[in-house]
Amino acid sequence: MKSFMLLSVLLAAAVAATQINLQYPEEWQLWKSKHGKSYNTQREELDRHLLWLTNREYINGHNKNSHIFGFTLAMNHFGDMTDKEFNEMYLTYRQDIDHGNYTKVFDASQYSADIPDTVDWRTSNAVTGIKTQGNCGASYAFSAVGALEGAWALAFGNLVTLSEQNIIDCSVPYGNYGCRGGNMYNAFQYIVANDGIDSSDSYPYSESQYSCRYSQDDNGAQMSGCVCISSGSEDDLQMALAYIGPLSVAVDASNNAFKYYSGGVYSSTQCSSSYLTHAMLVTGYGTYNGVDYYLVKNRQVLVSCLIIILYALSITNNYILQKNTIKVLGIPKA
Repeated sequence: MKSFMLLSVLLAAAVAATQINLQYPEEWQLWKSKHGKSYNTQREELDRHLLWLTNREYINGHNKNSHIFGFTLAMNHFGDMTDKEFNEMYLTYRQDIDHGNYTKVFDASQYSADIPDTVDWRTSNAVTGIKTQGNCGASYAFSAVGALEGAWALAFGNLVTLSEQNIIDCSVPYGNYGCRGGNMYNAFQYIVANDGIDSSDSYPYSESQYSCRYSQDDNGAQMSGCVCISSGSEDDLQMALAYIGPLSVAVDASNNAFKYYSGGVYSSTQCSSSYLTHAMLVTGYGTYNGVDYYLVKNRQVLVSCLIIILYALSITNNYILQKNTIKVLGIPKA
């Protein structure tokens, strides 16, 4: 009986300690509810809460100096994740392509017009809405699909929402790893060989990898190949953005601030031209409060430092849809 009473006291003390350490309880509960967070034990919740508190403090500290940084941060669904968890889930772009094998290079000389000051393909119905990647490390699929969606819309006047799940499930034989990462070039190679991919309506996203279920009857778009943008040429990049459409890119997203970006023009002195971790879609560029930026679809981030990788997309039926991913190209615009 004494042992039982002692155990009860210890359990009660543990519960009380957990409750005491839950700071900002109302804010914590609202955040959990908003992002659908639940935990199996009080110990797990306490551990996650401590991570959330650390990230909350980091965000608030940054925002107090946002006038210096030029952009603000906000708490989001990453708030209770460790760096290791975030990296394994979201920083899954795989740099295992020999870009020296590319034979076609984007030729900016074929475009005689000047480069416009501002481009935003969202206003031309060439960009689908923001999509949620969720718990699947497949940013490469979202980037590749977004570029093809834009190229197809501009070529045929029809914005079709295409299937990332099709890429995740079916491009493994071309070198991708499903929800464990990949790159856009491998995705494009699959699309070319497969003569297209399905629409999202017919092949919906599920945040997991399954066997390939592509159906020709549900084909939503096709492409015929890729070309490169010359590494280091920002003029070529902007020319391609202006006259071809949205571009697939790989960026260095390892900076903690990138994870919690909220508004303004994101910039970092730690952008790496060799450590590319996350695939995205560039949908335009311009100037905001005197700062040049690129508009990137991934919660539509304004970015002034991109590291990119290079491709472009040609197409079929007498249309030239060139779509680019940008190759190891550091773009300092801060």
